[in-house]
Parts: sequence; C-alpha cells; structure tokens
Amino acid sequence: MIFTSAFTVYALGLRHGADPDHLAAIDNLTRNSIEKKPLLSRFVGTLFAGGHTIMVLAVAVLVGYLGTRFSAHRQLVETIGTWISIAVLLIIAGMNLRQLASGNTDRIAGAKTRLLPAFLRNGNSPWLAIPVGLLFGFGFETSSQVAAYAVAFGADAGVVGALIVGSMFCAGMITTDTLDSVLIHRLVSYRAGRLPRVMRVWIWSVTIFAVAVAAYELAQVLGYMPPVPDISVSAILVASLLAVFAWVFYTTRPSRVEFPTPLEQQP
Repeated sequence: MIFTSAFTVYALGLRHGADPDHLAAIDNLTRNSIEKKPLLSRFVGTLFAGGHTIMVLAVAVLVGYLGTRFSAHRQLVETIGTWISIAVLLIIAGMNLRQLASGNTDRIAGAKTRLLPAFLRNGNSPWLAIPVGLLFGFGFETSSQVAAYAVAFGADAGVVGALIVGSMFCAGMITTDTLDSVLIHRLVSYRAGRLPRVMRVWIWSVTIFAVAVAAYELAQVLGYMPPVPDISVSAILVASLLAVFAWVFYTTRPSRVEFPTPLEQQP
C-alpha cells in the first residue's frame, strides 16, 4: 500500500520540480556557471534538487517521528502553505509579464531568487546550486506539501514510511529539475537568430504555468472539488511542461551543414 501511494507522491514531486521558482533559480544558476564549467552546468538542476532533498527528507523524518501528534494540525498547515504558494506563483507571473512587456527576455524571473544573498545569486560555480536548493527547502509551501504526504504514512509506518514517501517525492523533483537545467544549457548554447522568439515562448509557458497552478490551488481553497483527482491534474501540468521542453529541444536542434561531395569539390 505504501509503495503504491509513494508512486503517487513521485508524480507530485515531478510537479513540484516544475515549480516556476525552481525553473527561475535553475535558469539563473545555469547561465551564471556555463562559461566557467560548461559540462557541469548542464546538471545544475540535479545539484539544486540534491540540496533541496536534504531539507525535504529532514522534514519527512521530523513528521514521521511526530506521527499522529502532527496530524491534528495538518489541515491548518496545508491551508497556510497553499495561500503562500498562490501568492508566490502570482508574483512570479507578474514579474515575468513585466519582463515580456519590456522586451527583456534573457531569462526567467523568480521571486525567491531575488531574496538570495548576492554571492549565491550572482556566483558562477555550479556547486552553489546545492546551498541554493537547501535554502529553497525552507519555503513554507514546500515544507507543508511534503509534511502532508509524510503525515499520511508516518502515523502507521513511522520514520521509515515517511522517508520512503519523502524519497519518492524527491526523486520526482530531481527528474524535472535535471531536465530543466539541460534545457537551459541548450538554450544558452544556442546561437541562432530565432533565440529571442524561443525565449519568449519559454517565458510565456512558465508564466501560464504559474497562473494555472495558482488558479487551481485557489479554487481548491475556496471549496471547488475538481472532477478528476489531484494526481491527474499534476500529470496534465507536468505533461504540458514536458511538451514545451520537447518543442524547445526540437526548435534548438543543430542546423544540418551540407558538405560538398568529392565530385563537387573537383574543379
């Protein structure tokens, strides 16, 4: 039972890895480090998710230890975390809309990225992604999300069950975050003239994603009961983002260079 439910949490981890603030932070770190460490910068998302995982598992262990004593406050924690998440998502959407209106399409804007210390925000080492990911794990909406999953299993399976759930959540998050840094690395390395158009599509996609998730969370807080389970909504959101990933990869594929045949080289 716990393994079946943990797989559901893996899908929710995929959705969390697609969080616009994650995308913005990984975008910034990848761009800053690509010249100094071109190979390692491709995996900034993996390093970011690794740092984030430390905090996620720490929360999972704590909740698993507290067990039923924590479950009494579960609804309050979820509600507060959801409202914070809605506010952050709408702020991110507004920041990116302002960038699009001003013609500034060099990178995605993120709310939490602006709050980082300057040496982390502007550093050019891919390894800085680990402490940045760790700091992002302090986000209350992240902690409440994982706590809700861990509580469901912690009451019956204790710390071990909570760790299984937390690990599956992190595995999903690592998958999406890694794909994101690979995508950004490809975008930064792409030198064709249609890059500004590709970047506008990418920023618009992140903005729409932020608004869609905020609207869905707001509807739930106001009492709307969707006709499909949350896991299906998560699958739709992640699939939509992956479709954008695929489009960007296809659009930024290297141009074929036609070399002359030996007969054509003869005078």
